[in-house]
Amino acid sequence: MSKKVALVTDLKVVDSPQAGLGVARCLKDTNFEVIGVDNTPLVTQNTDLFKKVFCWDELRTLNFDGLIKKLIDVKKIYGLDYIFPCYDETAILFSFIKDKLDFLKIKLVAPPKQTIKNLRKDNLNKVIQTEDPRYLVPRGKVFTNTKQALEYADTLGYPVVCKGLTKGAYISRNSNDLAQNIQRIADIWNGGEISCLVEEYISGRYVNCISALKENKIVGFVEMEKIGLDQNGATWFGKIRRTKELLPLTEELLKSNEFGTSIIEIETIERDGKYFVYEINPRSPAWIYAPCLLGLNLPKSVTLSAGKSVKFVEKEGFFGREVKDFIRQDIQGYDDKIGFYSKGAAYKSKDLKYPSDLLLDL
Repeated sequence: MSKKVALVTDLKVVDSPQAGLGVARCLKDTNFEVIGVDNTPLVTQNTDLFKKVFCWDELRTLNFDGLIKKLIDVKKIYGLDYIFPCYDETAILFSFIKDKLDFLKIKLVAPPKQTIKNLRKDNLNKVIQTEDPRYLVPRGKVFTNTKQALEYADTLGYPVVCKGLTKGAYISRNSNDLAQNIQRIADIWNGGEISCLVEEYISGRYVNCISALKENKIVGFVEMEKIGLDQNGATWFGKIRRTKELLPLTEELLKSNEFGTSIIEIETIERDGKYFVYEINPRSPAWIYAPCLLGLNLPKSVTLSAGKSVKFVEKEGFFGREVKDFIRQDIQGYDDKIGFYSKGAAYKSKDLKYPSDLLLDL
């Protein structure tokens, strides 16, 4: 019987690591053949992991016709059963051609485009509609004007968090900080146009979860506590836990949103028993291979499992960096090595186009 073939995008591990390598490792452990795709040639060509790695500028240029043609070519030559977008913008991109993928009999592991729009940071107050008092969203507003943003920050009290709507987040200690961060997000992510979310700063324990969803049902779930993270919030060190603190929240989300077959990450900060949801990502996170090493292969759950019950991680463990080899039951003696990394953002050049812009027309 021939092996299933999956295409995995976004393979970069420099600065803020993307999830492509982790997902590819999970699929390889499931006996898939894996095709890798990125928008730069400066990524791994590991032949033990990938059958083939391509560099496609269509991932960042909104060239749908060119993208579909290349997918057809891949399917003809190698076979193609699944696509795993591993970056927010890529998940959006593929969601806009899902009807074409359905016609080609290629399964997309990502939520529908309307759901992705609903999950944006500026929509979380509308999405997190639950009677459970434990789940909250930090106070915040979207601004296209620096003066109004500064006035609103004064009402919240400093520090505040300045966020791009799809990428970028900076803690601002005062009004000068905030003004600089608003412009930084505009220059890096928005082609100079101001569009940002100013949000109250919540201190506490970082608790994230991954939910593997098959036909809008939970088939796999795991939680992780962030320990070491960079200035953008990316996890470089953490602990996989057997807890289910965010499982009720995931169940509530499924009641009011269509997720199809997808893998999502919910990011929260826990303080005094309350969970402040500050981001929901419509794709796998970079730490997805850590639970696989501990017995829970989430990409396998959405592709090969019958989906009749929810699978959970079998044991707890600490992980570090891109979790290829580092998995430990304790971190005694490592305490002085855990902290905040100062990696810079993976800046984009101005000539690239953003699939998230297409959500504005929905």
